[in-house]
Amino acid sequence: MISFFRKIFSSKLGLFLTMCFVGLIAIAFASADVTGSGAFGGVTSSGTAVKVGDSKITTSDLNMSINNAFRAEQRENTGLDLKSFVEGGGFDGILERLINSFSIAEFGDKYGMAAGKRLVDSEIASIPSFQGADGRFSEENFRRALQQQGIKEKQLREDFSRNLIADQLLPVSGFGAFVPQKLVMPYASLLLESRQGQVAIIPSAAFVENVEPSDAALSAYYSKNGSRYTIPERRMISYALFSKDRFNETIKPTEKEIQGKYNLDKAKYAASETRNIDQVIVPTQAAAKALADKIKSGTTIAAAAQSVGLSVAEVGSVSKSTLANTASQAVADAVFAAPSGGISAPAQSALGWHIAIVKDITSVPAQTLEQVRPAIIAELTRDKVADAMAELTMEMEDEFASGSTLEDVAKAEQLTIQATPMLLANGQNPEDPNYQPIPEMERILPIAFSLEEDSDPQVVEIIPGQQYAIMAVNQIAAAAPPPLKSIKQAVARDYILEQGSKKAKTVADKIAKQVSSGVALSKALADTNVRLPAVESINSTRANLATQSQKGQVPPPLTLMFSMAEGSAKTLKAPQNQGWFVVSLTNIDPGDASDQTDLLKATSTQFKNVFGNEYTDQFINAMKADVGVKKNDKALTALRNQLMGQQ
Repeated sequence: MISFFRKIFSSKLGLFLTMCFVGLIAIAFASADVTGSGAFGGVTSSGTAVKVGDSKITTSDLNMSINNAFRAEQRENTGLDLKSFVEGGGFDGILERLINSFSIAEFGDKYGMAAGKRLVDSEIASIPSFQGADGRFSEENFRRALQQQGIKEKQLREDFSRNLIADQLLPVSGFGAFVPQKLVMPYASLLLESRQGQVAIIPSAAFVENVEPSDAALSAYYSKNGSRYTIPERRMISYALFSKDRFNETIKPTEKEIQGKYNLDKAKYAASETRNIDQVIVPTQAAAKALADKIKSGTTIAAAAQSVGLSVAEVGSVSKSTLANTASQAVADAVFAAPSGGISAPAQSALGWHIAIVKDITSVPAQTLEQVRPAIIAELTRDKVADAMAELTMEMEDEFASGSTLEDVAKAEQLTIQATPMLLANGQNPEDPNYQPIPEMERILPIAFSLEEDSDPQVVEIIPGQQYAIMAVNQIAAAAPPPLKSIKQAVARDYILEQGSKKAKTVADKIAKQVSSGVALSKALADTNVRLPAVESINSTRANLATQSQKGQVPPPLTLMFSMAEGSAKTLKAPQNQGWFVVSLTNIDPGDASDQTDLLKATSTQFKNVFGNEYTDQFINAMKADVGVKKNDKALTALRNQLMGQQ
């Protein structure tokens, strides 16, 4: 199973609880308008692929979902083609996901559950891609993202609504799953099981003949194995970059704007004074007066406060308005009437009576327009450039939507168009291993590879508010193997290795048969009279196997050894026709987890997760049965064949 489906479909519960916007972008918003009409039919935009309750999943919905899911996976696995994606579970996985999602929504609607508009709004507003530089929801970013993905707002809201209903229904189905201890014990003990064995490699190279294969043999081999050499889909992209620097010389704030900004912010530029104070708050006016007298007589404010069981609060530098807001106007007036180093007169706030010592006074004179002119010009320029960039990108999007070409817009805006060679989705050029795409391609390529051949040019945000690109896909080369003559040397190498692999298999099978009958592996190797690598010993536990498996580092022979019977030997093909392994299992030591409390707990927790997912799975099946699911097998078969390039 390809990596996309290992990640997406590993958990029935996670299948729905991870359907947030990031997931939707990865699947390119998996489903489209479910209210579209259409009778059961072929692969058309109005044909119904599946009817779920009162809703319909059209063939267009499913086609778009599968293609965009393929694009998302292809960006990570550039060697993947659409046919392999479909055969590897892409078609069935996306179809099942859509059916489940629609079934949950239909079930919820049937029994009075709903996700209100305000709840959907809050979910949409929380998506980072829809937020502006200030972290708040940006209508402009929202519209741009939808346009770039070719998604309608109604469609997006329906996706979120279904997801929110799933969030309400699914978690409870697997909650509190119980696992009997008698079931946990044998599985926990199995993790402690250890196995010892040996592995030998029978390399294909040891049986390769030094004879150049004929053209006929290579042609036949290439015809049979052409998919192995397939070059993934490539695209040629035309683009033009532009940034806010284009406005540096053209956008200047006017004198009227500068004066207006100064007047608007006049309070900010007025003379100001702050006072650095320490204060004590006491309950009564008499206590405050007594404390002030003690300080005036030479006692420090800290000592005076301590004498009555209080402590000093270090307020720090504060303005009069701030102090009035945090304490009271009376306190602020008293503090700002005292001289530097002096004690303020007792003044009351809601907390009590304040006595403060003014440690120092900082006065900032008023700033004239000429003094702050550079700062005002910089701020106004920044805001005007940001507005101009936003307006420019929206105008470009409107031009593309109305039919203008990339060349039309580039000419009007005096931009230079550049073109890439035929690139893979990861930016590599198969014909030039040394080719390095420009850094901006990291943002351009995902969008370029999500577009259909006849899509409009797009505006791509490179650095938010600072740099953009306009781009269009010039040419699309479908995934296909190259001509044999261009890779003849590689094909010949692989052909020779395959022939050697066939002979290596014969030898490996003979060795495995001898070892299973009691002959030592090392002797069986020696009896072949072929110079072969030495035998390697293996000693491991199932727990180690599980740990290595999580890291993706399990050698295939080790996995095989843990599925064999004691005293047996088996063969296993090495990757890329490199040869054959002979695996011999010599001993099994059973595990006993009866005194392994932590292991038993961990195993029980894992089983609870498995049981919880199974309960969730069964709940989803029950919901599908309740609302009713009817597949149009003819339309589904036609779409599958279309995606795989079959008639």
